[in-house]
Amino acid sequence: MLHTLHFQLLAAHTLFQRTFLRNIRRRHPELLPGQPKVIDFLMRTSSAFQREIADACLLEPPTLSLILGKMEHAGLVVRTKAPGNRKNSTVRLTLKGQQIGEEILEVFRETERRLCKGLCRTERAALSRALQSICRNAWEEAEDEAQIQ
Repeated sequence: MLHTLHFQLLAAHTLFQRTFLRNIRRRHPELLPGQPKVIDFLMRTSSAFQREIADACLLEPPTLSLILGKMEHAGLVVRTKAPGNRKNSTVRLTLKGQQIGEEILEVFRETERRLCKGLCRTERAALSRALQSICRNAWEEAEDEAQIQ
């Protein structure tokens, strides 16, 4: 079982996540589950609609709403009603959220470096391409399922 692709993908994800969370919690024990990946996404854009964040972070909208509420209360994000769109809010990081975001990006880079130790640049690039392909296939399958329903 340890050598099946599905097990290796699950194990790599779980072990990466555990290592990352252990290291980020040393710096920011106040961060709750889901918050680091939301901050990571928002570090790459000035602001985003909640639906965009949910899709990018692979979260259900009600789950994201709870996460954002706690982040807003902690002073990490600000939600603003979008002009002309009463249903959607845009979300952006506060200065505090950006400062924590810089540390999150640093911990992600460090975790990648440590866990990919022994892989040369070519192997890392090949791994990245393979994972992108797997994700693309999964997204296409999910879109096909949504069209059927």
